[in-house]
Amino acid sequence: MSESEDLKRDEAIKADAVEAGNEEATKSDAAAESNGEAKTDRVLTSKRKRLGVTLACVVAVLVLAGVGAMVWREQPSFCNAICHDPMDPYLPTYEATPGESATDKWGNEVEDAGSMLAAVHGEVGKTRMDCHVPQLEEQVTEGLEWVTGNYDSPLLERTATQLVEARGLENTDELCMNSSCHPYTRDDLEKKTAWMGKINPHTPQHGEQECTTCHKAHRASVNYCTQCHTDAVVPDGWIDYTESKQLQEAAAATE
Repeated sequence: MSESEDLKRDEAIKADAVEAGNEEATKSDAAAESNGEAKTDRVLTSKRKRLGVTLACVVAVLVLAGVGAMVWREQPSFCNAICHDPMDPYLPTYEATPGESATDKWGNEVEDAGSMLAAVHGEVGKTRMDCHVPQLEEQVTEGLEWVTGNYDSPLLERTATQLVEARGLENTDELCMNSSCHPYTRDDLEKKTAWMGKINPHTPQHGEQECTTCHKAHRASVNYCTQCHTDAVVPDGWIDYTESKQLQEAAAATE
């Protein structure tokens, strides 16, 4: 073989080697690129999963917090925490145990907490929202009064008319004597207190009275009949009209 042929053969071998090397390099680059893309996809997928889990946790926390806030909003402690001083005197009336002595919203001793509707209702699982449904205008007004310090402490007792209007009802019978609270008629109530004798507070001798005339939520209930009938029966733990009036006047004098 001539020298020129040897040179051609060597060049051909070199060319084949270069081409083979280039092919390998191209394959290697392609593989690296493919691996890089796969790795990037895995990273993005992992980030999406983490983001999804994080968002799910945030949503779950917000939902639980919202539910917890709604439940707390119905408890007396909510008013006490948000409104501070104005509600402080009311909280013990909810926490009192019927059958035991307690204090009313003015700080006076009550012989039997069972004479306060707040204690009785709290004992059976009722919340403040079962009776109190504040209207937006009322909430705004009270909020402004609290911020400015221009409020009564304790807050003034809500009348039956205010409670009825806040719930959009017709009268106190709808407020108290309903299927979820006291499913009685006026006749039923009259029979239940027949043991009190001829001066039965549920007998409409002077027209039908509102439930809250005698039944008080945050202070001892009072037999209003004793205003005229001093021999009327006063249930255990209750007070008569004269004592109730004295307590109200003493409280008004300190405000």
